[in-house]
Amino acid sequence: MLIPSAYQGFRSVPIPSGWVQTGDRWALWYNGRETASVVPDGRPGLRLWMEGQKFWQVKDVRVASVRQGKRFAERWCAARLFPDLPLREAVVRMTDNTPIMPAVPLPGLPPTREQQLQAQRLDEAAAAASARVMAALEPVRPPTVTKPKATDLRKGCLSSSGGQHSRV
Repeated sequence: MLIPSAYQGFRSVPIPSGWVQTGDRWALWYNGRETASVVPDGRPGLRLWMEGQKFWQVKDVRVASVRQGKRFAERWCAARLFPDLPLREAVVRMTDNTPIMPAVPLPGLPPTREQQLQAQRLDEAAAAASARVMAALEPVRPPTVTKPKATDLRKGCLSSSGGQHSRV
């Protein structure tokens, strides 16, 4: 289950809302958090888990079918999340599956000259470090092995005096 928190990071996809199916599991999403889920647990029937506004408003029951579990969860959660609305309106608001689009980030100030210079220095340092790493990662090439020239036995050997030795 999701633990609600104030910070949810940078979102690039819409926040789910309404009933969302993942495999055999059905989850009811409202206001960016999961408020109920209908899950098969290996026993006959299904397990239904629901939570209201307060952490002590949690209910875990067994239901006969997905349809029964979804209907029960919609009504139970709607009654606790919207106590001032009539039940039908509360259920319609709970099951509205229009995805919540993430808020547009606030515009920031343009970078100062100092920040631009710092970014430029960081880019240069990163490029130099990257070049060093790439050079270090290049495979070591073994030196080319030169074979000694074979001496031709048909030719005569020269002596240190410069004359040829005769073969006998």
